Amino acid sequence: MRFANKEKVYVASYKEIVIGFLTFALILFVLYPKNLILEQILQEKSNYDLSVLYLKNMLRNDPHNEKLILTLAQKSIKSQNRDLALRLLELLKKSPHTEVQQQAYLLSYELLKQNYFFLQNKHDTKGMQKLRKELQDVFLVILNKHFYKKNDIDMLYKEAMFLQSKEAQYFLLKQKLQTDPHDVKMLSDAYYLALAMKKYDAAFGYLDTLARLDAKHAKKWKDAHYFLLTQIYNYKELEKYLLQKAEHSSYWQKRIIQFYLAHKKYKKAAAYYMHLFEQAKSYHAKRDLWLKAVKTLQSGDLLDDAVQLGSRYEDYFIQSKKARMTLLKLYISANKLKKANALSQKILQQKR
Repeated sequence: MRFANKEKVYVASYKEIVIGFLTFALILFVLYPKNLILEQILQEKSNYDLSVLYLKNMLRNDPHNEKLILTLAQKSIKSQNRDLALRLLELLKKSPHTEVQQQAYLLSYELLKQNYFFLQNKHDTKGMQKLRKELQDVFLVILNKHFYKKNDIDMLYKEAMFLQSKEAQYFLLKQKLQTDPHDVKMLSDAYYLALAMKKYDAAFGYLDTLARLDAKHAKKWKDAHYFLLTQIYNYKELEKYLLQKAEHSSYWQKRIIQFYLAHKKYKKAAAYYMHLFEQAKSYHAKRDLWLKAVKTLQSGDLLDDAVQLGSRYEDYFIQSKKARMTLLKLYISANKLKKANALSQKILQQKR
């Protein structure tokens, strides 16, 4: 048999409820500090939306708490609220603390890349192009601020190729070349990137190194060097450069002559042949250079100059059949019949 409870039921007033709640909140604040609440929220893995709600409320009372902002951004990512996360991370990018900036930029890149693949699945080409530019900008900040480890460089280089960012690829290639400065493939890639970015001084440096290291394709790199010179230098600058290079290189000696001929500077081309003539040691080398100088003047329709140069060394090379026949044809074509007749007499005497 039960006994009835004869105690009167007590109902609290509204005022007492409010006082009780405030008392409880005060006890919670003292005994359960914010850092501990944050730790509890970070450990929460079942209800991200609820965690985001808690963090938003906490942030209203402490809007400059970077740890709180970062935690809310991380939870927003987990709850697929990427837009909110990106806005929060934008705030953290301005942090005076390097480590906070680093986390903000790395997380931003991760989020933007997720958005990029989302647009790719939707075949939103225009949106992808815009987002790729954002990704490139964030990626360059990560590189320039050195928000990465040395052993990440290979992975980052692949990422730069994915982004089609020449600036990022070039930056990372220079890092890779510090470890392996003789890698021809990387040097070649660095040259083409430097060229595309109009970093001409660097491009010339890579070409010089490639011509030295890649002996099998040395001519290819030297030709590329010359072609680049013709694209960026004016006539006087290029002439000065080629003359300096030609002092110690037969390759550049040929190039300076080709340069003069391309610009129809026949007298200069002939003069350079005669400059080489003065340096030559053997009779046959001197003869060939002299004949080239004469023929160059002749090809430029400078017949009087060609005759003058030819006759100056006529006696010196009279023993050469090649020289005699070239001069004889020259005199006749220039209508220098007296010279042609005199040379014919010398030739007859040579044959006796």
